[in-house]
Amino acid sequence: MASLQTKYINFKDNIALTRECDHYKKVREKDELITNKVSKAFRDEGYEVHSTFLQGSLATHTGIIPLDGDYDIDRAIAITKASSPDNPLEPKKIIKDVLKNHNFKEPKIKKPCVTADYINEPFHIDFPTYRIDSSSNYELAVGKEFSDENNRSWSPSDPIGLVEWITSEKNHQVPYITLTEEEKYQFYRLVRYMKRWRDERYSSKSERKKVYSVALTIMIKESFCPNIDDSGKADDHKALKDTLEIMINRYFTRNSDGNYSIRVTLPVLPYNNIYQDKGEAVGKLLHPRLKNLLNALKEVDTKDTLKAQCELLRKHFGNDFPESNNEIRDKGTKAGLVGVSDGA
Repeated sequence: MASLQTKYINFKDNIALTRECDHYKKVREKDELITNKVSKAFRDEGYEVHSTFLQGSLATHTGIIPLDGDYDIDRAIAITKASSPDNPLEPKKIIKDVLKNHNFKEPKIKKPCVTADYINEPFHIDFPTYRIDSSSNYELAVGKEFSDENNRSWSPSDPIGLVEWITSEKNHQVPYITLTEEEKYQFYRLVRYMKRWRDERYSSKSERKKVYSVALTIMIKESFCPNIDDSGKADDHKALKDTLEIMINRYFTRNSDGNYSIRVTLPVLPYNNIYQDKGEAVGKLLHPRLKNLLNALKEVDTKDTLKAQCELLRKHFGNDFPESNNEIRDKGTKAGLVGVSDGA
């Protein structure tokens, strides 16, 4: 008999994105080409390239297939501090020129990175520049294209540390207990579920983009309540429900008007509030929607058939959550599936 956990695992399989996926092949090839071109242009300018590395969801095993088909390239490049210019905009302008010459339309130098859409394929690139000193301290090139010296800087940052923090075994709910590999895979799955929920529940792309993926990931990591029994059976439904309870109580503050503000602190340098100046606007919409999802997850537990459970979950997670024709749900086991090791 199929279980609800089987459906959750099928859901993860339907939405998961990795660099090895066939439909990411063209994006991967363009990423490699552009990275090589930028590295060469930097070297030609006299910058010593220390490293290039992935950021974002593909680096943290939490990528999902975009609903609108617009794939991301989150590629970073680091140059040595000794070879870097004082003006952080200079290397960003080089990246802009490389992108412009390789079929990206209207590259823009934004505050944290250079960004552009590809002309012939549905994907875009975000390309930040860092410099690194002899003690492995990173600084991000911050500033827009025409920022004056008062509005541009090399700002302390820790991009590698953030990836390590997200993918670490640390259990932020019970700090003296480390996560097992299967619990980590469960955490990755929960992040993917919530990203797809966000994409489904925010019909406006502009609103959807404000619920930052990095913020969702941090919230889930700090609130994560793993649920895998002694026999290795995972229960993603209960883990998600318990994690959501903590998230809702932890990150939101009720305002005098009855709406909620959200505050999520970056766990590495520069330790800033991710929703600085946006906390009220994001919290007002996100808090009631998370509460609605939590109530729906609790309602799922009252359904007598797996079909009814899946129908309710599909209303919140979308059509990639599988259907079921089973009349009676499996009440004999907690979940019915071991936490599979392809959780990335």
